[in-house]
Amino acid sequence: MKAIILVSFLFLQFQTSDLVGKWNFSKYESSKKMDNESKAMVANAFSKFSFEFRNDATYDMNKRRKKETGTWKTEGEFIVTTNSDGFTDKIKFIQKHKDTLRLEIEAGEFIVFQRGQ
Repeated sequence: MKAIILVSFLFLQFQTSDLVGKWNFSKYESSKKMDNESKAMVANAFSKFSFEFRNDATYDMNKRRKKETGTWKTEGEFIVTTNSDGFTDKIKFIQKHKDTLRLEIEAGEFIVFQRGQ
């Protein structure tokens, strides 16, 4: 019960404008059993990820060799993006602090981003 109250409090304190800015990949976390080599491979796959959310509800996301642009919004505990091809994705954010954003990409798997310059 305390955890539910704490999570509710965190989301009440969250402002959409808190996401505005540049974010860079920091680390990959998983509760799944993986050997260190597998974790390193997954972290390497995400290592070039970065994104920028702007006040005008547009975003740019840089993946390894691909750049994506589109629009974004928040819906409760989700960031909803729609890229320029019309594909929509919902990503659950677990924690948001001033300079850290932790996103759940699958159950038990998380990507942590740090605010960039």
